[in-house]
Amino acid sequence: MGSTLTTFDALLKERYIDQDRVEELAYPENVLLGMLEKRGDTGMVGDVMPVPIITGNPQGTGGVFATAQTNASNIKASKFSITAGDYFGVVQIGDKVMMASRTNQGAFLEDKVTEIDGLYETAGENLSVYLWGNGGGSLGQVFALGPGANDITLVNPIDSQNFEIGMTTVESASDGSDTAHTLRAGSTTVAGVNRATGVITFTDRTQYSALAAGDFFFRSGDFFGNTGVVILNGVQSFITATDAPRALWGLTAAVRAADPQRFAGCRVDPTSLNGKTYEERVKILIAQMISRFKSKAPTAFFMNPEDFQILETLMGARGVRPLEDENTKFGYMKIDVLTTGGRIPIYSDRHCPFGTAFGFRMANHWISSMGELLRVQNGDGLQMLRSSTSTDYEFRLISYPLYANNCPKNHGRVLLQS
Repeated sequence: MGSTLTTFDALLKERYIDQDRVEELAYPENVLLGMLEKRGDTGMVGDVMPVPIITGNPQGTGGVFATAQTNASNIKASKFSITAGDYFGVVQIGDKVMMASRTNQGAFLEDKVTEIDGLYETAGENLSVYLWGNGGGSLGQVFALGPGANDITLVNPIDSQNFEIGMTTVESASDGSDTAHTLRAGSTTVAGVNRATGVITFTDRTQYSALAAGDFFFRSGDFFGNTGVVILNGVQSFITATDAPRALWGLTAAVRAADPQRFAGCRVDPTSLNGKTYEERVKILIAQMISRFKSKAPTAFFMNPEDFQILETLMGARGVRPLEDENTKFGYMKIDVLTTGGRIPIYSDRHCPFGTAFGFRMANHWISSMGELLRVQNGDGLQMLRSSTSTDYEFRLISYPLYANNCPKNHGRVLLQS
């Protein structure tokens, strides 16, 4: 068994020390996560990233010098103080399984490497979900109980991609984005997922004490609310759906609401969008950002794949086709749109909320982390560690991530269906 463990450990060290290999597992299907700059712990103080927000330039100007002197003021600035979150992944290998593998090490190694590759893919997928979220950790919202006794139907069938058979889930009447939100009692595991209809089947739905339409589901351990558990306060924490944002990373709700575009991104009044195509809605947002909100134009837009397909059909009628973006590492597909802010690419990301397009100035947001974004816990030089609670060996994946945005006004969102 010692020989098997030594061989396996050496293989893992060679395979997963290569960050290109890690990125190939975690990023190809998670477009925004793959495109964002990864800054490591540059600029962090301990586990905190101070992110200044410029909210006003000096106003000491005027046609009369004495008046300019009287009006003199300093630059106005606030800051987010963003704390790194916690995210863990574990693959366990039983001691007995390891012993049995001595007669066929090759098959054992191949099988376990496939399992660990899958862990990296799951980690990338989950980080992408949280990156697009609002910090609460919600996987989806209940539209109705049923059709079966152990079923629920999601408000948005697309959110079924966030559920997997065997996943342990908990639920709440709220989306978990506020510290006043609490979990309802009970938990159970996912037994089935119909991704076409958005029906999730549980092992025993009665384990939830008060499940009702409108409730939200969470992976067990990932609910923020009153627990204080933070994995990633994502895009929708910073670029909010309304002009009434919640408190975030040291800035109160009142401070953010006093200048909602500066502190919570740009939005378009949905009543002004009636009858507009997807392309027109993107252009309206950009024009308003430049003219009303004193923003710099986004350099990239993102849509859900189903929205992207509608845009592709509409623009395809004019001969505009998606192209592979050769400037991105994984050749993400894009459609270029000519706007008042210039030619801007639109990308498809499956975790972007359906029915909303998001525009980002990519230089103004990034991901930082304590150490590499996805790293193996191997401080003692070993890739496989002994479990403290069983005879198993464990491969442990660790991340301490944070999402930062230093200029929310250069980012916006627009409804595509209203």
